[in-house]
Amino acid sequence: MQLPVSIILVDDHTIVRKGLRTLIESMGGYMIQGEFDNGRHLTDNIPLPIAPQLIIMDIAMPLMDGKKTMEWFAENNISYPVLILTLDTSEKTIVELFRLGVRGYISKTCTAQELKQAIDDIVQTGYYHNEFMINALHRGIRETEDDRKKKIITHITEREKLFLQLVCDEKEYTYDQIADIMDVHRRTVDGYREALFEKFNVKSKTGLVLFAIKYGLVAHLT
Repeated sequence: MQLPVSIILVDDHTIVRKGLRTLIESMGGYMIQGEFDNGRHLTDNIPLPIAPQLIIMDIAMPLMDGKKTMEWFAENNISYPVLILTLDTSEKTIVELFRLGVRGYISKTCTAQELKQAIDDIVQTGYYHNEFMINALHRGIRETEDDRKKKIITHITEREKLFLQLVCDEKEYTYDQIADIMDVHRRTVDGYREALFEKFNVKSKTGLVLFAIKYGLVAHLT
């Protein structure tokens, strides 16, 4: 006989926890092994007598909210799988919590079937990815890359920008030719090259070109 999936609920609203307990246990195959009204109450009781297979947790709670609880988990190497069940579905929050280690994120407006799917996916595969979580993560990744591009460009001098454009030119200029075009000594060009090697953390001309292509820097520099 298969043992029921053990779940802990963390939410500051008693009526919500009781409703969730009734709903989840009525599905069959699940057991609520404990309830806590905020993250501090939960962390004060860790290590738990029995490791849960899943923690279902809200974000907005007094004393220690969901985000601070996940930060505490990360700092203390706690690896309980966490499903966030909340009314806060902002993309920024989703991305932040995913990076802190949550396994899934679902709105309190979800159906019972969606909740069951989220629980089963995390227990069976480790993660639950629904549409709005995937969209938020994709946008978060794009925004992170855009921020890195902006930061990189900010730290490149005008002469380094020109040097990088010439390095990436389809005519494949040599460093000596670049020095002639820029009307500077070859040692100066070497200085631009070494500075960009350090800023981009690369070690060759090919590395410079690949880095510039990867982040679309040449297009941004024109």
